[in-house]
Amino acid sequence: MEPNYSEYSISELEESLRAIDQEAYPERTNELKKELNNRLVNPTTSHEVEDGFEANEQFYKCPHCEEKIGFFSKALQSWSKIRECPQCKKPFAVTFNIKVFFVALLPMVIFNYFMIKPVLGSLGLSKSIGLGIVCGVLIIISTRLIRVRDKNDTTKEV
Repeated sequence: MEPNYSEYSISELEESLRAIDQEAYPERTNELKKELNNRLVNPTTSHEVEDGFEANEQFYKCPHCEEKIGFFSKALQSWSKIRECPQCKKPFAVTFNIKVFFVALLPMVIFNYFMIKPVLGSLGLSKSIGLGIVCGVLIIISTRLIRVRDKNDTTKEV
């Protein structure tokens, strides 16, 4: 049974190319290289954000080297769409995971009404500060760093 490489993600294609016995399966190796080159060639942009679920999607960790990137770090707080890891210098993108946001929304609202507002009220502070705290926490836990392929990266050349 021949594998259908058109259904593979870029990371799966790269992993298959590393794992395949290139001498024993030269035709499959050529198919892998061809499919990978077709995916990486895109004349409109120099970067490609992988679609769908990425196994390396991280919570404030570089999706390439898996080193922590601080929330208030210069790399994470830049305004550019594509950012660079301070450790490995490879590109990544910051995304917002809407599923995590909505899963955490109800528990955070309940936590706000039963824990944060009473504490803020007893301290003599405005209870509406709790809404800001809840929104900030939701944004922080919904933010994900995803891998971005740099077209100029020599490690992908096949």
